[in-house]
Amino acid sequence: MSICPPGKNSWPELVGSKGESAATTIEEENSQVNAIVLLEGKDAWPELVGSNGQKAAAKIEQENSRVDAIVLLDGTPTTRDFRCNRVWVWVNSHGTVLRPPVIG
Repeated sequence: MSICPPGKNSWPELVGSKGESAATTIEEENSQVNAIVLLEGKDAWPELVGSNGQKAAAKIEQENSRVDAIVLLDGTPTTRDFRCNRVWVWVNSHGTVLRPPVIG
């Protein structure tokens, strides 16, 4: 069973195009696809693993002002939706970042 919608599913010719223009082209060429344009800016912070979660969240928001960094205790239930303006900062009971924070 394929999880890809039928029809065209790759657009290498759009590399270097403006995001909204590329999204429009993709959706016109395959109506089963909902194209999402990601914001520019840093999208991952592997260097913050082992640091204080609150300080990590502040650094993330400083380096990419388009995201909200949310500190959560490891194991806390969250929504599974992808959001290009959210970064989960997973910490242990001591407030230490456990894994690389990434946009999503």
